Amino acid sequence: MSTVGILAAREYMSRLRSRGFIIGTILGIGGIVALSFISAIGSWLAGTFTTSIALVGPDPSLTRAIARDLRDDYAVTVIPVSSDGPHLPTAVKRDVTGGKYDAALVAYRDNRGALAFSYYPAKSASLEEQERLRQRLLSAVVNADFDQRDRSAIRRVMNFPFVTVNLNPRYKTAAEAGLAQGLVYFLLLLLYIAVVMYGMNVASGVVEEKSNRVMELMIGAVRPDQLLAGKITGIGALALTQMFTFGCAAGVMLLLVGLHYATSLQSAMPAGVMHPPSLAIATVPLSTIGYLIVFFLLGFFSYSTMFAGVGALASKTEDVQQSNGLLIWPVVVAYMLSIFALQDPDKPLFVWASLVPLISPMLMFTRVATSSVPMWQIAVSIALSLICIWGFTLLAAKLYRVGVLMYGKPLSPKEIWRALRAPA
Repeated sequence: MSTVGILAAREYMSRLRSRGFIIGTILGIGGIVALSFISAIGSWLAGTFTTSIALVGPDPSLTRAIARDLRDDYAVTVIPVSSDGPHLPTAVKRDVTGGKYDAALVAYRDNRGALAFSYYPAKSASLEEQERLRQRLLSAVVNADFDQRDRSAIRRVMNFPFVTVNLNPRYKTAAEAGLAQGLVYFLLLLLYIAVVMYGMNVASGVVEEKSNRVMELMIGAVRPDQLLAGKITGIGALALTQMFTFGCAAGVMLLLVGLHYATSLQSAMPAGVMHPPSLAIATVPLSTIGYLIVFFLLGFFSYSTMFAGVGALASKTEDVQQSNGLLIWPVVVAYMLSIFALQDPDKPLFVWASLVPLISPMLMFTRVATSSVPMWQIAVSIALSLICIWGFTLLAAKLYRVGVLMYGKPLSPKEIWRALRAPA
């Protein structure tokens, strides 16, 4: 094993066994479980507010029958139309986007004569909201006054087509829009945890080693750049381990929520229907997962190298905390830009800002997850971030040479400038 690998393994194992890591992981998993319950409570509260729906369809008797079953949970306005199809009339679309209705629901017959629905929410509808409406529609479909032919085809009826269409043309469906935004928020949370917790761990770890003079022995055996690379790699692996653990916990809770939905739908089925309709599970493209991992690593190593340099310059923990506050500002800027970019990720401001190192890990992933970004922009963003990491590593290594053996006082600006000008 190489010197960097040995140092990284030492850093990883020592922190993995620490009480702080174990307690933090347990608290994180507990937080994920708590958020799942909060999400369920939020869904229940959302159900207590009446959603206004414009029900569009060419068959007045059919739309009236459906409206009767929906009016217990929704404020339904029936709008008759002459054409039969999934498309939303322009006038109704204008009313939905203008705020007159919260959503529009088009009831029509498909090519096989089966009853189908297209749902047009004014805003991105959550999966919980879509399944709640689908559950109510299933009861309406089965209980409506259909002829004997439709009642005998109960399996076909219970699997009626139901499509949610986002009125924002950037996404094909509302589920895709919600999924893309959820992934962006997930990355922002990962980067925040990595920067605030593990980036500071890099800096504080350097100060602690300086205070007990362990660094003096290690510098005699390995080069400063190797020590720096080992510390960042070890803590980075620890961060990925904890994030993987949190991801597994979130996956388990997602599975439990899915089972809860299936059970709820089964209990709400009319008599004689043995199986609930299949849930439309939105899949995450592998390319999006790949970009999430890439930009997470780029963001973590970009900031960790800076934190390591700050740790080498500081002489006590209080100095590190003051300096860390300044280093977090780029994260705040990147976070705010990413939030605004969710609405229009192709604005020139966001396009150019997504190429800037330190900002690009969050902002470029936001654009990749929510729009079609040219490959050259992604490549330039990754390349500039790698160059930034390489440059920060060289600068931090130079500061290590001078700073790690300084005890009791911080480096003066003149000493810092001399260290940075020294050859690698």
